[in-house]
Amino acid sequence: MQDISLSHGLRTTSRLFVVAAVTVLVAGCMQDDYSSSKRLERAQLQNLTSETALNAQIMTDRAREQRCDRDPNRSEC
Repeated sequence: MQDISLSHGLRTTSRLFVVAAVTVLVAGCMQDDYSSSKRLERAQLQNLTSETALNAQIMTDRAREQRCDRDPNRSEC
């Protein structure tokens, strides 16, 4: 009788171990997906920021060129 209950106990322990391992793996995958998503979002935001800064610099340079075309004696020219 003890052999049967011991075997049943080992099976139950093994099942719990497998369930726990699968749970940890699934949670890890979900966390990686979330982290990847956040990293991608952050990279896109940084890219947008860089593009905005570049566009601002281009607009500033063009505005300076136009001011210099109108008045070449300006100090910035």
